[in-house]
Amino acid sequence: MASRRPLAPVLRGARLLVAALAALVVVSGLAVTAPRADAAGAPAKSFVQRTGSTLTLDGAPFRFSGTNIYWLGLDDNVRDAAGAPTYPSKFRVEDAFRAAQASGGTVVRTWGGLVGCARCIQPAPGVFQAGAFDSLDFAVATAARYRQRLIITLVDNWDYYHGNKSTFSSWRGLPESAFFSDPTVIADYQAYISHVVSHVNPYTGLRYADDPTIMGWQTGNEMWCQTCAGNFWDGSWTRAVADHIERVAPRQLVVDGHGTDPACRTDCLHEPSLDIASVDIVDDHFYPMQLDRVRSSAATALRHGKAYLVGEYAWNGAQGGEPLAAFLDAVRTSGAAGALTWSVVPHHDTAGFVDHDDGYQYFFPGRTADERARTTTLQAFARAMGAPEPPRWAVPPTPCGLSVSRTATGHALSWRGASPAVAYVVQRLDRSTPGATWQDVTWHATDQRVARGPLFTDTSVTARLSPVLAYRVAGLSATRVLGAWSAGADTGTRTACAG
Repeated sequence: MASRRPLAPVLRGARLLVAALAALVVVSGLAVTAPRADAAGAPAKSFVQRTGSTLTLDGAPFRFSGTNIYWLGLDDNVRDAAGAPTYPSKFRVEDAFRAAQASGGTVVRTWGGLVGCARCIQPAPGVFQAGAFDSLDFAVATAARYRQRLIITLVDNWDYYHGNKSTFSSWRGLPESAFFSDPTVIADYQAYISHVVSHVNPYTGLRYADDPTIMGWQTGNEMWCQTCAGNFWDGSWTRAVADHIERVAPRQLVVDGHGTDPACRTDCLHEPSLDIASVDIVDDHFYPMQLDRVRSSAATALRHGKAYLVGEYAWNGAQGGEPLAAFLDAVRTSGAAGALTWSVVPHHDTAGFVDHDDGYQYFFPGRTADERARTTTLQAFARAMGAPEPPRWAVPPTPCGLSVSRTATGHALSWRGASPAVAYVVQRLDRSTPGATWQDVTWHATDQRVARGPLFTDTSVTARLSPVLAYRVAGLSATRVLGAWSAGADTGTRTACAG
């Protein structure tokens, strides 16, 4: 995503679709179906390939919906005491893939360009840290279990926490423009690429270059634009990098990360780059969503025999733009390979969700009726693109870390939930009554908020019952699968989370 000022989400005042997900869980006494199977599956065995402008898998066209989970290797949203980014917990990584799958996605884009920081893969020139791969290793293995393909972006245009193109040029004492033109700097970047793709993942036993879960490698993120002064763009850099990726990872696809000037409306792609034989896919980003540009750019890519990818778009309508359903229909009818939302935010390790305030964050299944209706639209788009329906019997993981505290208005509860739960059932037990059983308090508690403050308050507590009540919670999926109950927590206590 480009460097932009943070903004609060601006939800368009369009007609709301029926919030089907919310409707499933608003009535107490809902009939709950017993779980049948887990959402995870066997790792991928076949590589995604390109035939002309069409991506294929096992000989059939491969088109998709998906999302960005940029922080899988290093997370700027959860920082240590010194303010430095941290490696995401395994819980957060897995939770994000569950959300991606539940929203209909089959492809995830993430950052693999981690350079110039203490926890980066390459913190300094010629220095590589094997331990810095662990979070990305786990993410690749987890993607396979949740039937997700990965696009890994190898460098960023923007000066963020994980380094960028200028990191390489500055190591040689050269200006930013040298990244695109100086042979030594280009060779340094190629050496980084070689190191990453040849890394052996201990979770899978495979080199990254031999893992079909990794669908493709992207030359960079938003390396635009050919018309901007100071960016020194021409096709020679793309050719040098794309040819190198093809040599060191020949079984995987090459994604051109040049993109387009966001102010452009038609005839926006850098056509000389589309004639490079080693380029398979051209990536394009939409802030806001635009029908004319997606149609024009897709037609240009297809004319040059390349697959076209909407690698990022403002799914929630922030900054205006076209309606989501109309934009996705244009993506589908244009012949594009797929479209990836920006971007999934995971559950926090304690309660609620991790904070990310760029205005496009996605708290599955959504925080409002509008966002939940958009989730339904995303799922419909995924099916229209030929993706399998999200697993109907995916079991919400058992909540943990349940805390109960007495407040002026009742008993405040917090817990660590997880996707694919769209709501939570809360029950309480009167420990002062012999033979008492758990009783429903609500069937529609939610946790789609940042991890601050309680998630639900039981306001029906009487003064007599307050000291003797215990609570438990269970996740409920959109298809009415009820997960296991959490451990019970007495008033004034908190249960633990394993690990």
